[in-house]
Formats: sequence, structure tokens, C-alpha cells
Amino acid sequence: MEKNTASVSRSVIRYVGITLFAASIVLFYRRVIHVNQTTVAFTFLVLILITASRWRLAYSIYLSLLCSLLYNFFFLPPIGTFTINDGQNWIALGAFLCTGILVSQLSDGVRKQAAISESRRVEVERLYTFSQELLLHDDLRTLARTTPSIAARVFGLRAVALYVRDGDATYYSDPGYELLSPAEMKKAASIADPVATEIDGAQVVPLMLGLRSMGSLAVREKEKSSGRLEAVGTLVAIALERAAALDRSSHMEAARESERLRSALLDSVTHDLRTPLTSIRAAASTLVGHPKLPEAERNEMYAVIEEESSRLDTLIGKAIEMAQLDSHSIQVKPRPEDLSELIELALEEARSLLADRTVEVEIPANLPHVNMDRELVRRVLRHLIENAARYSPPASTLRIQARIEDYRLLVSLEDEGKGVDDADRPYIFDKFFRGQNQKAGTSGTGMGLAIVKAIMNAHGGGVEVANRPGRGAIFTFWLPVDVEVLDE
Repeated sequence: MEKNTASVSRSVIRYVGITLFAASIVLFYRRVIHVNQTTVAFTFLVLILITASRWRLAYSIYLSLLCSLLYNFFFLPPIGTFTINDGQNWIALGAFLCTGILVSQLSDGVRKQAAISESRRVEVERLYTFSQELLLHDDLRTLARTTPSIAARVFGLRAVALYVRDGDATYYSDPGYELLSPAEMKKAASIADPVATEIDGAQVVPLMLGLRSMGSLAVREKEKSSGRLEAVGTLVAIALERAAALDRSSHMEAARESERLRSALLDSVTHDLRTPLTSIRAAASTLVGHPKLPEAERNEMYAVIEEESSRLDTLIGKAIEMAQLDSHSIQVKPRPEDLSELIELALEEARSLLADRTVEVEIPANLPHVNMDRELVRRVLRHLIENAARYSPPASTLRIQARIEDYRLLVSLEDEGKGVDDADRPYIFDKFFRGQNQKAGTSGTGMGLAIVKAIMNAHGGGVEVANRPGRGAIFTFWLPVDVEVLDE
């Protein structure tokens, strides 16, 4: 009702406006400047052209009749009378009417084409927005659950229903409004022709991808548009197939990763767990089988059991630590910490493994306290120090350096070992990975560097490895530093 009232008011204003404008032209030419009849006729003609090009045919016909009457009454002799006996009057009237009608028709056609183009542009923008929002969801179930709501919001639909053949489930944009029953949606999906049909007042289209049916889509809208519905159905079918393909790919990748980790774990168990178990078993058998063994030999067997048990305990501890980090059960609790103190603690823990190696620590005296989880970063330092000691020769030098750079705390550990092979570098932080040249010569689980990477990622930092220009490897981990800390 309000729209109709506004439209009538707008029409009245336009009629009054063009009437006043035509009257002002007459007044101007009669009182201000005197011109010949041809000039007046062309002026009226221009006014009719402008009106016809901007508004509907009714306005231009009205103005044509009005200009003919004004032209006849004020400018054609006898002045002051409505006479159409003269041929000039008929020519003027015909010219005004024909011009108004012709230009109005042309303008109306242009406006209709412009409206159609604008409608298509809006439709394409909506389809593009719809496709982009579908791409945000990679999981098939999440995509199927959210697609009806997305379609209803983007296209302004009253209700949307989606049936997905994979999973045999139906989803609705409004859970409280069942557009079509699941049985009807499933039946519509079995139709091989991807053309929109009407079922109980709802437009339904099968979701076809080639010759394969992905499901069906039903909508209820004010203005029916089968072409748009079929386009939306095609986009939904493509999105569903993409999500299903990603799911299959993820399952295959997970299976491959699981197989790789299983093989790596078995390899680690074979090389690292069996050796201490064998030593413990041999020592225990010797003690049991020789009760009168000399005291010195008995103490040697006890030492073997203790050493290998400690080794087993370390291996199991690393496995538990890795499992905890994988399950995200460890939460980072950052506090301002003194890096020098943590390095001293880590070196003390690895004192027996370092043996007679020289450790050089270079830390700036003004290094600020940085937010970090004390226990987790201590583990990082311990693993990197143990790794450097394990793969560097005795009596070599281990260097630990720290610096602030680009709002990051960088801590580097350099050793004088053989370095890291270029082929092993991309995988060195993977779980259970050990380089081909390291398996035979040095014991290890392949978990230490993976633990370092997991802890650094949890802190929002990172870790990387490089070879020294001369000999050895450089492991560098970094932590973000707040601007406030640097300003202190």
C-alpha cells in the first residue's frame, strides 16, 4: 500500500513538473526573448526527447499533446486560439507525438535491457558469492549441513532443502520448516533429467554430475527461476563432489601416514628397545645362572641392568611426551623467563652425555626476559643439546648463542659433527625419522626433534636446521617477543 501511494505521488509530481517546465518555456519566449516559430518548435521537441528518454511513454505522450496545444495557442496564428485548420498545426502535433512515442519506445527498450543486464549481473554476483562460501567448507557433512542456510541467505529464498545421497540424509535451511519430506527429496534425486520440476509448490532439481546423481535440491521462492535453480544445483553438486574427493584423499593420506608411522615405530622398537632389553636379559640370566659369581662381575651385571633400564625409561618417557604433544593435552603457560637460567639447567641435565665436550654460551648481558613456558622450553634445550652431543665427536665444541631479531628471540646451537644431509633436511623434524647415515652409528629414537618442533609450534614459534659453512649443524629455534618487552 505504501509503495502504491509513493508511486502515485511520484507520478503526480512528474506531471506537474513537466507542465510547469513547458509553461515556463512559453513565458520565457513570450515575455523575455522573442524567437521565431521554428526555434519554439525545436525547444519543445528537445523537451519531449528528454522526457521520453527518462520516463515512461505516458509522460512523453502527455507532454507531446501539451506542447502541441501551447505551440498552437501561443505561437501559431491566429495567436490566442486553438486552431488546427492550418497544416502547420497538424505537422507540429504529428512531429511531437511521433517523436515522443518513438523515443519513448527506444528508451523503454534500453531501460528493459539495462534492467535485464543488471539482474543478470546481480545473479552472477550471487552465484559467485555462493560458490565462494561453498569452497570454505572441505568436510562433506559440514558442507551439506550449511549449504541450505547459505543458499537461503545469499539468494533470499524462503526455504531450502538438500538431500545428499552420500550419507542418505536431508538438511533444511530452517529445521522447524520441512519444505519436502526426506522420502520426496530422495525420490527427486533418482530422476536422471537435471531439470527443475515443481512438487507441492516447491521447485526441485536433481543434483547431477555427469551421469551420477549426488542428491537433490528444493527451494521455495517468490519468483520462480528454473535457470537460476539449475545453476545453483550444479554448483552444489560440484561442491559436494569436491568435499567427497577431499574426504577420500584425507582418508588415504591418513592411512599412508599411519602406515609410515607404524613402520617407523616398529623400526625404532627394533633398533632402540630390543638392545637394552637384550642386555638386561643377558645380565639377569648371568646372575641367575651363576649364583657364586665374583663380586666384581656381579656389580658389573648390576651396572648393566641399571644403565639399560635407565635407557629404556628415557625411551618410554620420550614416547609418552610425543603422545601428549600429539593429543594437545599440554597447554602452554607463558611467563617472563631468564633464558640463561634455562640453558644452565638443560646443560646440567645433559652433563653425563656431554662428557668432555666444551660448551660455549654466548648470551647478551641485556637480553630481556621473554614469555615462554619454562618446562617446555627446557625440554627443547635438553633435546637439542642431547642431539648435538650424540652426533658430534668427543672433545668437540658446542656453541649456544641467543639474540633478538625482528621481534623474535633466536637461540642457536652449533655442533662440530657431520652436519645434516640435504636429502634428510626436509624430514628431520618428522616423528621417528632418522637419517640413513645415522641409524647404524648412533642410537636414537627419532622423537627428540619432533618434540622440539611440536613445542615451538605450540608457542607460536618455529625451529629450523642448517649446515655450518665448515663442518657441523646449526639448529635454531625462535620465540615471538612482545614489543613492550623490547621497549623496556
